[in-house]
Amino acid sequence: MHKTIFMNKAMDKRRFTPIISMLIVAAVFLKAAPSNATTNVGTAGAQFLKIGPGARVDSLGGAFGGLANDVTSIYWNPAGLSQLEHTSFSDTHTIWLADVRYNYLAFATPIDKVGTLGASVTFLNVPDMEITTLSKPDGTGLWFSAWDAAVSAAYSRQLYEKESGVSLSFGVNAKYIHQQIHRESARGVAVDVGTLYHTGWRSLRIGMSFSNFGPEMRFSGPDLETGAEAAGDPRNADYRPYPDTTNPTRTAELETVEFPLPSNFRLGIAYDLIDSNENLLTVALDGNHPNDNSERVNFGLEYWYKKVVALRGGYKFRLGADRGDDEEGLTLGLGMHMDFAGTMLSLDYAFADFGHLQRAHRVSLGLKF
Repeated sequence: MHKTIFMNKAMDKRRFTPIISMLIVAAVFLKAAPSNATTNVGTAGAQFLKIGPGARVDSLGGAFGGLANDVTSIYWNPAGLSQLEHTSFSDTHTIWLADVRYNYLAFATPIDKVGTLGASVTFLNVPDMEITTLSKPDGTGLWFSAWDAAVSAAYSRQLYEKESGVSLSFGVNAKYIHQQIHRESARGVAVDVGTLYHTGWRSLRIGMSFSNFGPEMRFSGPDLETGAEAAGDPRNADYRPYPDTTNPTRTAELETVEFPLPSNFRLGIAYDLIDSNENLLTVALDGNHPNDNSERVNFGLEYWYKKVVALRGGYKFRLGADRGDDEEGLTLGLGMHMDFAGTMLSLDYAFADFGHLQRAHRVSLGLKF
């Protein structure tokens, strides 16, 4: 009798372990962001790097650091690529705010005794805009374009695995960044590093990643060039006191201020509340510490029926002094898997509410073969 009571208490304690872990993660980030905290909003550039790919992840509220089990892990936590068993491809198209278009392509393939190799391309562009000046504030009749791009290569490998289910994986993602506004451009490089730890206790896993670690960037281009008339030419010294003022102008370039990349530290956990032949319910929680804003906690739930149809929901919580001004919040989504002669086709949709900024829609197409 006493033995049965003890076993029941032990099982109840284990059942609440993942919930306690999630509460600890949330408490750490709540403590790190007091209500009177000072933020660095607007101090980092290359903001397109903060738009996460994958309609699936977006519908989970961006809580993917501990889950990281598809090819978009290249962005969220490159260590998660080690969980891929098949060559995978993903294409995400996003109708972003203000008619901005965002596209993300990712590819990864596991290689026996080597690890998993991956690559991704990110491209964002805005509609062409008319050039205005102080003298012609209504437009000059000339137009300019702006776009951002990033190309990355990733590698992940499982460092060890035990029979108990305990495993540790490591991943790295190196990227080249390019931003273009009319004829001015900025170029840079950055590195993402991540780890993924399967605790061996049921399905509980913990992931950590640090994104966009790299040197500062600076814009340069022909429109930043300026000139000044040279007051005389030393070659005409024999003709004093009549200086030559018709010589070509001296050119110079305005030096723009360097800006840091939007780096972020992510700590995430994931746990399968239900895992049976027909039903899979996963809960995920991420804590984010960016260098240009206050902390954020992301929460997500994903339910799969027979691993064919998925329902997803999530929420993004902003912490700190500016949490009342945050426009992000509820996210929802659907997913579907279809098998065609050994090739798995996945289709995902996500809806995100941005408050006064209205809504954003994402669609992702994936292949596994």
